[in-house]
Amino acid sequence: MSNTIETVENPHELLAQLRTLIEEHKNKRIVVMGTTCTGKTTLLKDIPDAHDMDELVFPLLSREESDYVCQTPWTPEIGKTMTRLTRERVKVEPGKPVFGTVLLSCDLIIYLHISDEVLKKRTIARDTNFSDAKNMQSAIEKEIAVSKTPVIRVTVG
Repeated sequence: MSNTIETVENPHELLAQLRTLIEEHKNKRIVVMGTTCTGKTTLLKDIPDAHDMDELVFPLLSREESDYVCQTPWTPEIGKTMTRLTRERVKVEPGKPVFGTVLLSCDLIIYLHISDEVLKKRTIARDTNFSDAKNMQSAIEKEIAVSKTPVIRVTVG
């Protein structure tokens, strides 16, 4: 299954569509993925039983692991370590969608896609690096493409 929902610009409409999708698939393990600045953290606050991937994984890390993955500058090795630790320690349960940037074992991916134009505006507003956000988006899209997991793509705007 691979579905695309047209661009949703109104945040209330986006939240309503996400709630509907999650309710329709409540018996599945759902991961909601998107690069930084797609609204994951804002959205999950209004979705019952939704969890932030970082809030699930960081309490499970040792002090040494946490210090390592939080160091700067960020490197691909740090990213690989964080991905490995997240996959090892965070489990997705039916009815409890997990929002984040790492593809975990799940039955359905809801992918929050964002256009370059909107992403640029949001990264500027959050004082975040646009190139880093684009690189993360590309990595997420590649990971989704090679997975065998059904995906519903929602374009946020």
